[in-house]
Formats: sequence, C-alpha cells, structure tokens
Amino acid sequence: MPELFQEPGQEELILKPIQVEILNQVRDAFKKSKRVVLQAATSAGKTAIAAKIIQSAVSKEKRVLFIADRIVLVLQTSKEFSRWGIRHGIIMGDHPDFYPDRQVQIGSAATLAKRDIDNYDMIIQDEAHAHHVGAQKAFDQNPDAFILGMTASPYAKGMGKIFDFHIQPFTVRDLIERGLLCDYDVYGPAGIDLEGVRVAAGEYRQDDLGKAVDKPKLTASIVETYLKLAKGKKAIVFSTNVAHGRALQKEFKKHGVTAKEINAYLPKDGPESANEIIDEFRQDKFKVLISVSIIIKGFSVSNVEVVVLATATKSMIKLTQAIGRGLRLSPGKKKALILDHGSNFSRLGFPEEYEFLELDDGKHKDSKNKKQEKKEQLPKACPSCSFIKPPGVRKCPACQFTPEFIQDVEFEEGELKKLQRKTRGEYSLEEKQSFLAQLNRHAANKGFKKGKEGCYGWSIHQYSTKFGGEPPSRIAWNSQEDVGEEVRKFIISRNIAYAKRKQA
Repeated sequence: MPELFQEPGQEELILKPIQVEILNQVRDAFKKSKRVVLQAATSAGKTAIAAKIIQSAVSKEKRVLFIADRIVLVLQTSKEFSRWGIRHGIIMGDHPDFYPDRQVQIGSAATLAKRDIDNYDMIIQDEAHAHHVGAQKAFDQNPDAFILGMTASPYAKGMGKIFDFHIQPFTVRDLIERGLLCDYDVYGPAGIDLEGVRVAAGEYRQDDLGKAVDKPKLTASIVETYLKLAKGKKAIVFSTNVAHGRALQKEFKKHGVTAKEINAYLPKDGPESANEIIDEFRQDKFKVLISVSIIIKGFSVSNVEVVVLATATKSMIKLTQAIGRGLRLSPGKKKALILDHGSNFSRLGFPEEYEFLELDDGKHKDSKNKKQEKKEQLPKACPSCSFIKPPGVRKCPACQFTPEFIQDVEFEEGELKKLQRKTRGEYSLEEKQSFLAQLNRHAANKGFKKGKEGCYGWSIHQYSTKFGGEPPSRIAWNSQEDVGEEVRKFIISRNIAYAKRKQA
C-alpha cells in the first residue's frame, strides 16, 4: 500500500492556481520526454509542486528520490514533506531518519555520490543547474526513471547532456504581475565606458564592446550609495571576495550601520557561525548582511528590501539568484531596490528579458579544454615598511608585519542612476522608425517576400506585435538599416515563441 497518510496536525497540500498551471505543464512535458527541466523563479513554490507530484507518484506505488545539494535544503524539504504528510527517509551522512524502505527519499547530493542508489521510478533534483556527482550517479543508476530538474536559472554548461526538455511556464515578470513576487528598481552606472571601442560599418565592434562591458571595476562607493538610496533598509551585499566583505563590514560600521560578514570559512554551527549570523539577520538584529556567495542558494529571508551587487559577474545564474533574495513578498515592502555597482545589468540585461535559447549541451565551446596559464607571482612591497617581499610571502621578513587580508578590488568615481526598462509608450517616433527599418533589413537578408512599395508583411506583423498596432503613416514603411542588438534579441524571442507553439 502507498505510504502516504494524513496525521492530526498535518496540513493538506493545496496548490495556488499558478502552481496548478505549472504542475499541468510539467505533466504535459513528461508526455514528450522523461527528462524535463522546470524553470521557475523564487516564490513560484517549486517544493510544493514537487510534493504534489510525489503524492501522485506514491498513490501509484512508485518510488521517488528528491535530491538537494545542501544540508539546510535537505532539512527544509524534510520539514515541508512531513507537514504535508509525506512519509520519507533521509539519505545524508549518519542522519537518524534513514529509512531506506520508504517510497520517498530525500537525499543529499554529496552522500549520494558515495552510495548505490537504484530502483527509483522518479527523481527530482532541486537546484538542477548545479552539477553534482551524486545526482548524476542517481540518474545513471536509474535509466528508466522520470527525471525532473527544478531551477530558476537553467543556463549552466552541459545541462543539455542531462535533460532534453525545458519548460518555463512563467517568467519573473509574470510572477511580479500576478503579485507573487515583489517588483524591483535597479540603480547602476549610467553607461559603459566605450573608450577604445572601435567602430566598423557604423556599429561598435563586438570584440571591443565585449571587453568594454567586462571590466571588473566597481562604480561608486558601496556604503555612501547605500546611505543615499537605502539608508535604514534591510540589505544583502554580495562582495567580490572575503577580504572585500570584511572591509565593507568595517566601512558600514564606521558610518553607524550594523553589518556582519559571512563566508564559507566560518564554522557551520555555534556562535559566530554562518547559520547563527543568518538567524540574527532574520531576527532583525542587524541591518546589512555581507557575503561572497554563501547565501546565493537556500536562503529565505522575505523582508530583505535591498540587494547590493558589490561585485561583477558574467553569470546570469548568479545574477538571477542574487536579486531573487530581495524579491520575496513581505508586509510593507512595495518594491525591492537593486544597487548594481558592477555594471551587471548593463552587461547581462534584466533577467526577465534574458533570451534563453536552449539547454547547453557543452559541444559548442571550443576553448573548454584549453589550459589556463597561471599568472606569474610578482614581488610585493610590505604595506608597513615598504620592504619588497618575495613572491608568495605573506609575513614581512623585515618587520614581521602580516596583513590581515589584501584588498584587490578596483573602484572608480561615479554614482548610480536608475536603469529604465522601456514600455511601448516610451518609444519615440524616431525609435519606432528605426525598429521597423531594422526589421526590414532582417527580412531582406532572409529573402522574405516583399510587398507593394517595398514593404515586408513579416516586418509589419512583427512591428505590430512589439508596439500593439501597425506603423503610423508618418514613418517610412520600406526603409532599412543595420540590425542592432535590441531588434536582434526581439527577433530571437519571437522565433522561440513560434517554436514553442509548434511543439505544443
């Protein structure tokens, strides 16, 4: 008999309407593939959706394995499953709730790497973008199992080797508009430094532009910007490294703001452990929590009002997860504030506008096997006595001074400005003319059929999709100009939408 039951004090699992919609899309996806990735943002309720799937599987006497990649996530999931009456065992080290005969198991990815795990009909992996040996081993040992990967950001390299079907029922913007996530404003550097970027055929060269937007310098003072735009608000600051985080902690305290820094080197439990500091932050005992990346995953403090990106990243995964720490709903919070000192939004764009084409299969990266040359270590001057220390020597041989840490983060003068997303009504007549002209050039390059007076029906249709109606008579319907980045992304998004409609 299925091992699913309800005991006094336990709750019936009732999904929200949006979660029911997501669940139905997962079921439809499993009709097309046995290995599905569900892309769902923070607060979509992925654990509840997984629990509903598990309840259904258990009622059909199927065995299910739920994989989490951190101890805290294993324990959180176990608590939720128990609340909803799902009997389960825990596969994690020497955990006392090890009941291998139960139909449902919650496994730590690290522990699964050391165990033989087979005989499962379904496997659900949380944070599926994280490649874990334990999860891959479970997939390999259960080749006939249905596999569901859950993540807010399925952009990791090689995910297409594991999963072959991707669904994104709702974007971050959809969840915001439905009132499940808090909206947000972004303040960042007003522009990118284009000095040295060459121009070819009337457009910036892509190789030079890529270098320009990839500079790791941080713009504006982290603490001064917080005091100007977010003083007194609860904030998470993502620093560049541990040294930077410690320096920021001192700087915040110097300006009268209570702040604590956490990092992966702190003890896991007890006073001054990372967990203890996070609990104090949750209880509002201080205002600013600073971390390199330890709170990217598995962190849920809903009343965070500000996310400070005091670092630069090329990863949309990290950007999406970082800002997600501030998008949870809480009483009195109308909008979250993102302070982007690393030009991340200028470089990567807004996460809800990110054009996700397909799961990466790892085949098209030519440079992945190239060895990275190590930078030669050079002598450094002692900051205390100016003695030139040999490479790699931390303690000064002359004066015995040992620096607590080395600050290696570059800053430049400036201030953050509010970054704008454009809506239909915010485009000028000239910008609409340019948009149509670029669509026409794309149509011409593709050999699409040209209509009367040099117009392309395809371009008019795409223009109407973008702006909600046909072009006005005041602009030239048959003009052409080179296709820019905004129009290119728009065309890609329309092609993706068309492909998905064909698959449905």
